[in-house]
Order: sequence, then structure tokens, then C-alpha cells
Amino acid sequence: MRRSASGSRVSDQFPAKLLSPPRSQSVTAMEDDVELLLPKYDPNSQAGKREQSRLRFAENVIHFIPLILLLGVVILWLFSHSAALRS
Repeated sequence: MRRSASGSRVSDQFPAKLLSPPRSQSVTAMEDDVELLLPKYDPNSQAGKREQSRLRFAENVIHFIPLILLLGVVILWLFSHSAALRS
């Protein structure tokens, strides 16, 4: 299998210095300011309590999956054998 000749053109069109520009100090300082403005996660806040409640509910609902599957199997088994019993 032959390699395409156009593969080398990509590096010629985009020099390495343009692909990853150096970060200026003003950009780094601006990112630090943005981090200070972002809210911090507090597990005791109303949103944190809702999140914990939702996680507990999800953990408990997982245990109902085998019961639902068993109920589905029983229903399918009953309806598949009911026609044979009538004949």
C-alpha cells in the first residue's frame, strides 16, 4: 500500500509555531481571575443536598431491576401458556 504524497503538505502549510502559540501572561492572569469568580461546590448547599438525594434514589432504584425483569418473565410465561391450556 502506498502512502499519499499529500501527507507532507500539512506540515508545510501550518508551521509548528502557529499550531501552539505561546501563552501570554495576560491570558494566564485572566484565567486566574475567572477561577476566582466560579462558584465552589458546597455539599451542604441546597443544590448539594438535591444531588445527594438524587444519587441515593438512583442507588435504591437499581435494586428494583431484577424484580421488574422477573415480573416480565412471569407475565410472558403466563400469556404464552394460556393458549395451550384452552385447547
